Amino acid sequence: MDPNTSGAGALTPADVRYITEHFVPLRTVAAGRPETPEALQALIDSGHLPRPTYTLADGTGMFPRDVLALLDAAGSPDAVRAHFDGRLSRMAARFGQALAQERLDAEWRGYLKGHYGACLRVVTPEHIFCKERLVLRLTEALAAPAPEEEAWCARLLTDVEALDALEREFAPWDRLRFGGPVSRDRLITAPRERYPHLFARTDTSSGARLAC
Repeated sequence: MDPNTSGAGALTPADVRYITEHFVPLRTVAAGRPETPEALQALIDSGHLPRPTYTLADGTGMFPRDVLALLDAAGSPDAVRAHFDGRLSRMAARFGQALAQERLDAEWRGYLKGHYGACLRVVTPEHIFCKERLVLRLTEALAAPAPEEEAWCARLLTDVEALDALEREFAPWDRLRFGGPVSRDRLITAPRERYPHLFARTDTSSGARLAC
């Protein structure tokens, strides 16, 4: 969904400041690379690369700076999907899970929409898996709070900090296009406000981790 075509409302100055600070246009992505912006746009149109995470009022698509990392790791446009599926499946296997083709298809569609660029600091199959695993676990924990239990508190602290390391701040506009509070609001900000004593001495500056 693009900001100026989705019906979710126009970008505010705060949105534009956030987007232009953290995302870049396709010409910047292509700078110093063998592919031209036109060639990269063709790969987006053919479903080999993600669509822009945001679109400015003048029609400029804005992408995460690492949007071509998966292409580079795969080695060629035609290998990107298999590379994505393989890494996602191997990550799931580390936690004893086997992903059905339906799940792989859904994650690939989400990747191509560019939405993961809005929520993840670094968009990789591994971080996609960890983010969704943490979201599920935190949602369940907060639905059945047990702040008097040491184990529940320790798990909540660990999972909130792990998700915080993976997730971006989100643009204000994301609350409109995703239909309400985003996962950062619900699963990071809210528990910190509700249980401040658990987070009083934590340090969240270490960057993205795979503690999921």
